[in-house]
Amino acid sequence: MYQQFCCARFGIRHEVSREDGMNLRVVKRHPDDQPDSRNIYRFYVTPGYRIGQEVKRLNIRYCPFCGTDLHDFYRSDQFVNEEPDIF
Repeated sequence: MYQQFCCARFGIRHEVSREDGMNLRVVKRHPDDQPDSRNIYRFYVTPGYRIGQEVKRLNIRYCPFCGTDLHDFYRSDQFVNEEPDIF
């Protein structure tokens, strides 16, 4: 089921609603908004939140479960699950 993800645990936290517990959010930034235009995706661990709330977040580069470099593994818009203006 989660073969598209680096590991099942990442897939479970990615698929959960933004309002449910700890989750992983993938955001696509505009290349002009990034110091490194090659890595336009950003990866965040967040607690549950609703649109309009201040979002507490932890920017990550490596999967907290298996250690995969997220910038190397996730290179497609199919993984984006959050809008950049929320962050």
